[in-house]
Amino acid sequence: MRWFVVGLVGLFVAPGCGYRIVGPAAGEPLAVVPAGVVASALAEEAVVEGARAELAAAGRLASCDPRGEGRCPALVVELVRVEEGGAAPGVATREGAPLAQAVTWTLRGRAFVRRAEGAPPERVGSDVTVREFAAREDDPTSFHATREESLRRAAKRLGALLVRRALE
Repeated sequence: MRWFVVGLVGLFVAPGCGYRIVGPAAGEPLAVVPAGVVASALAEEAVVEGARAELAAAGRLASCDPRGEGRCPALVVELVRVEEGGAAPGVATREGAPLAQAVTWTLRGRAFVRRAEGAPPERVGSDVTVREFAAREDDPTSFHATREESLRRAAKRLGALLVRRALE
């Protein structure tokens, strides 16, 4: 009986002293918005798409618009860095410049929860890094399409990882 009374008192005292759960409340729906800093428009669009898909799979995607409604909690995803690098130089072209055998995309991002437009972030997560490789093709047109597709894959994966990290 004594522990029941202590638990009951704790239930009423803890919220009164300012204690609250850090991060989004369990089961609270969240909208996804980009931070506004654009490293790559294609990558940013794919990060938001990946984050929305992950929230929808968890049943936590909000139907409100955080830019139009005053109290719509949002997960703000920020694409911090997009790097493209060549891996293992290959055979020289007619112009003399060597072609890389592959392209490596490195994307870094972070996410935080914001309760309302203009409100300070409640919880800023650590940076998450994702890498994706695309093999070089001889046809420049198909190689360009392969590069864009590998960038989209990496960005979607980054968006999903940012959601998982924010909901931990």
